[in-house]
Amino acid sequence: MRLSERHVLPVPPDEAWAALNDVGLLHQALPGCETLLEIAPDEFVAEMAVAFGGATSRFTVYVRRHDIEAPRRCTLHFETRTAGVDGSGSAALRLAPEGLEATALQAAIEVGVGGVLGVLAAPLIELTAQEMARQFFGALGRLAGSRLARARASAA
Repeated sequence: MRLSERHVLPVPPDEAWAALNDVGLLHQALPGCETLLEIAPDEFVAEMAVAFGGATSRFTVYVRRHDIEAPRRCTLHFETRTAGVDGSGSAALRLAPEGLEATALQAAIEVGVGGVLGVLAAPLIELTAQEMARQFFGALGRLAGSRLARARASAA
């Protein structure tokens, strides 16, 4: 499955990059994220609870960030090692200025899900991934914008 997302974040590129590197902010922005820990530089593990239709599945997701060119781009590689599900993928993230006070975030996402869940629920997985991406990028923009507004207010 492939997704292409473009979202405008209401913060300059350096603030958008900082938001993408803030584990606490990402934990809040990721739908269904129960925990998110940095286990090594540019490596993370998350416990996710993802609703598929009427059922919720829990996954442990490992994420590695590479191809880093701060504050312009990076690639995330992710995989799950949860019983019954074999999933992996990548997200190539690119940031570019959008006017003076905003950043365009382009995400090219590829996801593959195998195992029983992948075989039985492929269409539902795609719809869920699209909705999770929409929720994540919306929350990321709101949280990054709020953080910048608080920083500017405390500096004034």
